[in-house]
Amino acid sequence: MVPITLPAYTSFKPLANGDIGYYWTCPSLYRKAGCPYTAAPLGKNLSQQELKDAAGVWNDRLEQWRTEKGNARAEPDMSRYGTVEWLVEVYLKHPSFLERVGEFSRPDYDRIFARVCDTMIEKSDGTKARVGVAKIANIAVSTAEKIYAEFGATRTGEKVLTYCKAMWARMKPHHPQLFRSDTPNPWEGVTLKRRVKKKKGHVNRETVYAFANGAVEHGRGELAAAAVLAFEWLMRPSSIGAGYAPWTGYRASDHPDKIRLKHRKTDELALHPLEYADEETGVLVKFYDDAEKVLAKTPRYGTSIVTKKNGQLFGDGTFLAHEVREMADKLREEGKPVPAGFSLDKCRHGGMTELEEMGLTEGQGRVLSKHKTAAAYRGYAKETEKRVLEATKARFGRSEQPKNMNEIKGRKIGKNA
Repeated sequence: MVPITLPAYTSFKPLANGDIGYYWTCPSLYRKAGCPYTAAPLGKNLSQQELKDAAGVWNDRLEQWRTEKGNARAEPDMSRYGTVEWLVEVYLKHPSFLERVGEFSRPDYDRIFARVCDTMIEKSDGTKARVGVAKIANIAVSTAEKIYAEFGATRTGEKVLTYCKAMWARMKPHHPQLFRSDTPNPWEGVTLKRRVKKKKGHVNRETVYAFANGAVEHGRGELAAAAVLAFEWLMRPSSIGAGYAPWTGYRASDHPDKIRLKHRKTDELALHPLEYADEETGVLVKFYDDAEKVLAKTPRYGTSIVTKKNGQLFGDGTFLAHEVREMADKLREEGKPVPAGFSLDKCRHGGMTELEEMGLTEGQGRVLSKHKTAAAYRGYAKETEKRVLEATKARFGRSEQPKNMNEIKGRKIGKNA
């Protein structure tokens, strides 16, 4: 008999130890239609309210997907035909947008375009008007500059310029009669203002494992695993919190010597080798021995490596970041070498920096990080003292790399001979 009322698309199952496990499962109708949310454990022995809240997260995601799917088939409002607002609506449903922008990033485009449409700028007659109601053909370089000026030298301003420039370029071939002939893309004429960008910090390997081991000692193995996933396998915090590192991907039957992860933002699948057999001795060499020790102490609350104690995912909010920060503060008070401001983001940036410090080529680094472009990859590694020293040594012929390369080549030549 069901002990409590089950929300939509949920089920329960008695477990071997007597607990009641609750699960959310996406209907096959929506799975076949391409819904990215398939199933998720909700937790054990939940109260009515806890079950409602846990299922609500997934039902809200399903409903949002259904709405987006429905809107994608809807016709745009023709009463606003030819306006900036109409252009945005058409663009966000067009293959030129959907095929180029991942699902994770689409809400950000929606927010930026909404702000652009709601921006009030001064017309030539001195009155103010909302950008969204302006005709596409009336957007000249001077108008684009006024819109950009409302946001200025900020990260949002950069997005406004980048997103609008791309929208104009991609949509003009489909609706050429609506665009200006004298200025094909007015956003090309807007000068991007320089801004002082804050450099994100990073932490090194020793700091990451000081945090991880301390978190394990405090019974928070899931937080330790989160730090290791970010540093060793370069996962974004949002991917970790959303469950893109499942236990089923760790030393699975089809790849017992690897860990399989997914990068949510780029939709890239990463398969990292955990060990290899030495060619000369045949001895098995582990790459991530320390990381695997942490994973061995991480409790399996759910299907994902990092979940709350009730099996729920941390999700897209700031809850995981808050938990990590609180644990870092506690460890620092205990005298552990965990600096102020420790975060999963800094763990990931530390891992990216280590790639450069170890002398990996850009191509090798991107194979591990799964960045799609070189420009996106280059911004992560920090200019540490070690990198500067190694570069200086190489400049003056003091680097040991050529010597090591010669030794490796010598061994290969000897074998071939």
